[in-house]
This record gives sequence, structure tokens and C-alpha cells, in this order.
Amino acid sequence: MVRKILNEYKWHPDRDFSLIEVHYIDRLNPKGYAILKGEDIVDMGSKFIFTKNGMIPYHRVIRILYKGRIIYEKVSRENHNKYNKELEK
Repeated sequence: MVRKILNEYKWHPDRDFSLIEVHYIDRLNPKGYAILKGEDIVDMGSKFIFTKNGMIPYHRVIRILYKGRIIYEKVSRENHNKYNKELEK
């Protein structure tokens, strides 16, 4: 689902992929999540998003925004509570 959405926004002629934000679980970040900008996405494989600095598995993506509007959100689970609380601040 995540890959399909990102591809739709990447290849649609009326959309600017640089306006995409991918929020994903990052256990090394004190917040518990990190944000990837569309302009930093190099490629999208079958299991990973490839970035300028590494790769992110699709299953870690918890939210995608376009122009600040949520276009995808993973169903909340207990381990996503820290992320959701951080966004509410």
C-alpha cells in the first residue's frame, strides 16, 4: 500500500513529489520516529524505500503527508503511541 501511494504521487504529472513527507518508526531517534522528505527518496523497491542515506522498510512507515495533508496513516498500535503523543505536542 505504501509503495503504491508513493508511486502514484511520484509519477502523477500534477503532483510535486518533493512535497511528500514520510513519517516512519526510527528506534534510534529519541522521538521514536523520523521524517523523510520526498526529495530525499532515491528509489522505491519491493520492500524498501531507498534514500540518500540508506533504506527504510515499508512496514516502518506510519504516516504519509502531501502538502501537510495526511494521505496515508497506519492503524495505530501500542508501539506507535509515543509517535502519536509527540505529534500532539
